[in-house]
Amino acid sequence: MTRRPLIIGAGPAGLSAGLELVRRGVTPTILESSSGVGGLARTEGDGDFRVDPGGHRFFTRSEEVSEIWRSLLPEDQWLVVPRSSAMLVHNRFVRYPLMGRDLVRQLGLRDGVYGAGSYAWARLRRQTRIEPRQSNFKEWGRTEFGRRWYELFFDGYVRKTWLADPENIASDWANQRIKPIGWRLSSDASLADQDVFRYPRHGPGQVWDAAADKLRAAGATIETNAMVTRANYKNGTWTLTTERGDVHTGDAVFASMPLRTLVNALRPAPPKYIRSVADNLRHRSLITVAVALSKNYDIPYNWVYTPGANFHAGRIQNYRRWSQHLVPKGWNGTFLGLEYFLLPDQDLWLADAHSLSAIVENDLQQLGFAKPEVEKVMISRMKFAYPIHDPIRDRSVVRIRDYLREHYPSLHPIGRNGMHHYDNQDHAMLSAIRSVGKNFGENVDPWQVNTELSYHEQGLRR
Repeated sequence: MTRRPLIIGAGPAGLSAGLELVRRGVTPTILESSSGVGGLARTEGDGDFRVDPGGHRFFTRSEEVSEIWRSLLPEDQWLVVPRSSAMLVHNRFVRYPLMGRDLVRQLGLRDGVYGAGSYAWARLRRQTRIEPRQSNFKEWGRTEFGRRWYELFFDGYVRKTWLADPENIASDWANQRIKPIGWRLSSDASLADQDVFRYPRHGPGQVWDAAADKLRAAGATIETNAMVTRANYKNGTWTLTTERGDVHTGDAVFASMPLRTLVNALRPAPPKYIRSVADNLRHRSLITVAVALSKNYDIPYNWVYTPGANFHAGRIQNYRRWSQHLVPKGWNGTFLGLEYFLLPDQDLWLADAHSLSAIVENDLQQLGFAKPEVEKVMISRMKFAYPIHDPIRDRSVVRIRDYLREHYPSLHPIGRNGMHHYDNQDHAMLSAIRSVGKNFGENVDPWQVNTELSYHEQGLRR
């Protein structure tokens, strides 16, 4: 039985592993590379302005996860927020998930008729099985939406946000996350059909700060600015060394650090072929630029996707649609978060505020804000934000997973980065909880979390 567990990373996965260990009577040591907890789900602040870097809906099908969230914050700290998203195409907001009546009505005659014909042809080909199963995103998108609407809404967006040709992106995540076109004729939706989610009043970091407080109160240690650079395993004992030279020992490790980084930190080092496989795993980085504008612009959505080449940002958050508590009380301006996706080694990652401001100014102009009065700018960076699902991802991760299972039985990769899988925070939490259970001898497989072919978030789960 594990008595001295070590956890690498204090995001949703690492903190959930810690909570589960404490529930089982064991107090862990958690090592976090950054200066705070929450990972991408942290909330950064400047005065009374608060930034959610990734835009986090608190939705889950798991009652186990729901119970954890409820236990961390009292009921009056949760908001119920309607999901309201749109794609900005040809200077028009088109509601997303896509609805057939919007496509025909809002895109104009040419795109409406052309797109509908292309969609009908794609449906016919699918039904008559002319086309084989779609293995990449481009094939999937053309089959699901037709060539015209795929190119209009998704091709440019995928290239911009995944930084790859759609033919080189696997289709599995698309099946989970992108809903088919809805063809309900009426625009009225009953309360039961409303697409809503929970959201903490002061942003997602409010939940994970509470989790950290609960862990500390139970005797757990959480060290920040403690990047693990070496993980030595010998005779059943783990010795983790941080960048600043601190050393921690334990009998099990739960690691949410990027899988490729973990493999390269292991001692004794895995064989060259495993390290080569790990080196091929790729991530996207994320820079979120939060901009407070004095004028109140009417943007009736909490998320706006920008597939057009004229935008640098891939997605824009409207923070006041998430929660009015993300802005100062009584303030009536516009608070947006422009999300820029890039590779970790791109020049933009190192760009200073002045360089980013020119890009942001262009995107604000594309939104129709000719000369916006900017009150405040906040910049948030996450170097390893999203694992990339390219064609080699699945087989690479399987080879690494099987090797680690055989040679490091008390090492448990967890969460989005640890498993190199595009998880939501509830899936990251479940992978951590299941890993703790497996470490305690339960017959569970954490790698089977979030492997459903379809997982669409809709409706409130309490």
